[in-house]
This record gives sequence, structure tokens and C-alpha cells, in this order.
Amino acid sequence: MLGVVGIAQATLITNGSFESGNYNSSSPSYNTLPANSAAIDGWIVTSGSIDWINSYWKPSNGFRSLDLAGNANGTIVGNSFATTIGQSYLVQFDMAGNPDKSYDKKLIGGIVGGVNQTFTFDQNGQTSTNMGWQTMSFSFEATSNSTQLSFSNFSNIPGDAWGAALDNVRVDAAPVPEPGTIALFGIGMLGMAIYGKRRMNKEA
Repeated sequence: MLGVVGIAQATLITNGSFESGNYNSSSPSYNTLPANSAAIDGWIVTSGSIDWINSYWKPSNGFRSLDLAGNANGTIVGNSFATTIGQSYLVQFDMAGNPDKSYDKKLIGGIVGGVNQTFTFDQNGQTSTNMGWQTMSFSFEATSNSTQLSFSNFSNIPGDAWGAALDNVRVDAAPVPEPGTIALFGIGMLGMAIYGKRRMNKEA
């Protein structure tokens, strides 16, 4: 084992489990949030609509989550967070699907202004109490000093209101080898080169 890999300890994203905000308690199961809604702290709905799930199904973390299709496909964008140009970052999130309709669910996760990636959740008998949450991830290299993260529901079904479920979003600097790890790796490579040279001389 060459050494320990250092990983950032605190996520850079704000309110990644969608716990806080201006939730309308008169609708205890979920709130449908239209475009331009900033009811969820740290996030804004930029197109379509989403459902902010409270008690309708079991979240993967905390007590709230999202259905990215409210009355139709929706998109949500997080507040900007500080990044270092050239640094790699790891995005992780938990994904499931609204269990009321059994077709497979898709979402697009990406960096605003950057490359998007599509993720699919295979519906297989999930229920509101057993959502089958799966952790998805992608990485990106920062091109500016601030970055925004976005998630969109993707469906070709007109008026789709049973979308991909999202929870527990986190962003961390990608793992970077400790200096000691790099030194040990270099020593190991040097040793292998010397051993190989000696062996060749001996065989000659």
C-alpha cells in the first residue's frame, strides 16, 4: 500500500439534502415549486416545475428530497460555490424515481455552462417506503473561480409528472495523493528501474 489518499471533509454545496427553506406546511406531503421559485435554500427552479417532497416517500438522507418533474420536466440550479481553476471536483448524489409510475427515470446532472451527463434509474418495484436510492457521481475540472451545479428531469413523455428523485447532493475536491504517497511512488519506480537494469546486466 503506497499511502493514504487525502479527501476534502466538507461538501461545497449548500443544502444538498434540501432540508431547509420556505416549505408550505399546509401541503404536508409535498410542495410543487414553479419556475423561478427560490423556496429551497441554496437552490432555484429555473424551468418547468419540481416537487419538494416532505412525507410522500422516504428520502435517502434527512427528511426531504425532490421529484424533478412537478407538473412537467423541471430544472433546479444550486447557488455558486468557490472553485479553483484547474482543480478536479467530485459530484455525488442519490437518485431514485417516483414510484407511482414504473417506467425508468432519467436526469441530467451537470455544471452550468459545462458538460452535462445523463443518469438512469431502473424502476424495479420500488415503493414510497423502499425507494431503492442509488449513489451516482461525476467529476469535472473547474474553469472558473465559481461554479453552479444543475439537475434536470429528462423524459419524452408529454406532461410527465413522475420524474427522477434526487437527494443528498455533495461536492468535494477530488482525492489528491499526499506528498508522502508521491515520494513513495517515486522511490518504488526508481527501485524497479534499478532492479530491471541489474537483471539485464546479469543476463548479459
